[in-house]
Amino acid sequence: MGPLLAEDPRRIGGYRVLGRLGAGGMGTVYLGRSAAGLPVAIKVIHAGRADEPSFRARFAREVTAARAVSGAFTAPVIDADPDAADPWLVTAYLPGLSLQEAVAQHGPLPVPAVFGLGASLAEALLSVHRAGVVHRDLKPANVMLAPDGPRLIDFGIAHAVGAAVVTRTGHMVGSPGYLPPEQATGGDTGPAGDVFSLGAVLAFAATGEGPFGRGPAEALIYRLVHDAPRLDAVPDPELRALIAACLAKQPEQRPGLDWLLPRFAARSPDVHVLQGTGWLPGPVAAEIAQAERAPAGSGPGRRRVLVAGAAAGTVAVLGGGAALTAWLTRPDDRKPKAAASVPATPVASATATAPPPKAKQVWKHDLGVDPYGGLAAGNGVLVASGDQGRLIALDARTGRERWRHRYGDRGEGAASWRTPVMAGRDLYVGWPETGGPLFAFDAATGRERWRSPVSDDARDPAAGAGRVFAGGRGTAFVAVDAATGAERWRRTLGDLITAAPSVDGRIVFVNTDDAVHALDAASGRPRWKHAMPKGPTGERAEGPVAANGLVYCPGASGELLALDAATGKKRWSFIGGTEVGRPAVSGGTVYVSDGSGNVNALDAATGAVRWRYPTGEDEIGRPALTAGVVCFTAGSQALGVDAASGRAVWRSALSTDVRALTAAGGLCYIGFQDGDVLALAVKGA
Repeated sequence: MGPLLAEDPRRIGGYRVLGRLGAGGMGTVYLGRSAAGLPVAIKVIHAGRADEPSFRARFAREVTAARAVSGAFTAPVIDADPDAADPWLVTAYLPGLSLQEAVAQHGPLPVPAVFGLGASLAEALLSVHRAGVVHRDLKPANVMLAPDGPRLIDFGIAHAVGAAVVTRTGHMVGSPGYLPPEQATGGDTGPAGDVFSLGAVLAFAATGEGPFGRGPAEALIYRLVHDAPRLDAVPDPELRALIAACLAKQPEQRPGLDWLLPRFAARSPDVHVLQGTGWLPGPVAAEIAQAERAPAGSGPGRRRVLVAGAAAGTVAVLGGGAALTAWLTRPDDRKPKAAASVPATPVASATATAPPPKAKQVWKHDLGVDPYGGLAAGNGVLVASGDQGRLIALDARTGRERWRHRYGDRGEGAASWRTPVMAGRDLYVGWPETGGPLFAFDAATGRERWRSPVSDDARDPAAGAGRVFAGGRGTAFVAVDAATGAERWRRTLGDLITAAPSVDGRIVFVNTDDAVHALDAASGRPRWKHAMPKGPTGERAEGPVAANGLVYCPGASGELLALDAATGKKRWSFIGGTEVGRPAVSGGTVYVSDGSGNVNALDAATGAVRWRYPTGEDEIGRPALTAGVVCFTAGSQALGVDAASGRAVWRSALSTDVRALTAAGGLCYIGFQDGDVLALAVKGA
């Protein structure tokens, strides 16, 4: 606290002014006392700004917002007069440290404390949003670590949800490095913007630095709009995944606070501890206790309170959003350099690289039909499951047609085969229509080996443990002998089978409408069941992928779960924003797309992010691996990324809609809706 200046008021409303607590571009904050002796913080708008209608309106919004908000982790408003000649606001005085001060002086918080802070702030923001308010300036300086727990403070740039933003022309409000991209580029922001800021604040608490590093405001804004967050220093994989989900570039891809709160709370210190300082490191707790003991107004100390909403950290960009956008795209030495195309950005580095070279095309073949059902490759053969009842096999190295099979109606618009599955020399594929069987072919010659009427609709199969497994149109899940097609067992799972199964050892895993089931591969006996709820708009989870004693289950709510294959117990989870794709597993790494336009490489045993490749696209196909390269489609291009480092090694522009992608034998195969199939070399591009 600093002494009063000659021009400072000695009394505001009914409150005696004792000293200065801080000042910024919007106003000054004083320490005061009420008539009953209660210490308070008084924010007064600057005289020059009080004459500006936009700033007076902004201050009135703050008063309205702060009065509307109540909750265990926010600071209460005591009094206000937004219509005074010098408008003012009085709040409870909170002794203690800001999160900014605590981390700067004592280092990052321990992982349990960060989870606790996340739960507290999520609860605080929920109370803010339920009051119809968006905070819009959540940052470490606006999080108080007080004797009775963490508090969210300063609603200086808050506004009602759906209300127009009142700012002076040519200004953008918010704190660089913590405000969401939509706010940084001059747009409005809603509750999802506060979720982004929450993720940035927790990254700071866990690492001592914001997720977009340090530097001038312009550089920070550029990074948060264009670059992936730097989260490699976050020490816990689950915490890292939750923070990454909050930091999705698109607001609709960020999780809701009601989804985040229980996940933070699950690993938080005891709730009663959070109401005090026992959840904090000893030196931080001791300093907060010392601040509480010091009498208000006794002199300089570490006691902090609400700071002015437009303090030094707030950005003013001349020319408004249009000027900011122009600056972000102008070739200027002040702007951080970035590649013109999608850069490979591992978690450990936010440095852009040069565009990867164009992929080398090995061959191209016109199937004559849409490969609607997908592609499968192995043992020198590429099989396309096409419409009009056609199944076509090509030589995988040359693209020359080897055989084709036709089934069902032969006219235009006839049904397509289901997704083919290769297992050694065998090809298994189902027919989708009523009475359609499951087929086995010799992949090299196309000779039919057997057909088995497993159900009304033989959906995508899986092979393993001497069996072929397929789900039907209803609730039946069937296992047939891989050599003869004879039915071995049938299990009714009680709900619709919604995705392809997966086999690992002697267990087969299959999704129904609301759960993943583990069944004994030999007998069909249930082993365990794990609930997999639908997404917020009714989406169903994609099929599980089992490997090396774990089963990886993409949830429709945006979470990839790793479960113990034998017991069904959770090993770890990865939060992918609003969605995660069906992963690919190779060796000790899981490759999965998320709802933020990234392809992620996760440690298969722990879920730790090894690298992250930001594509900048909303639609990412399931990755496939061969020769140490991860291949996938992203929007209108295909990409090959080094599986070990996340560095892009090639790219290929796509001129038409992609139906399927697979990879084998050092080649990436892409099937297009118009019937073309393209083979690209994954190395030597």
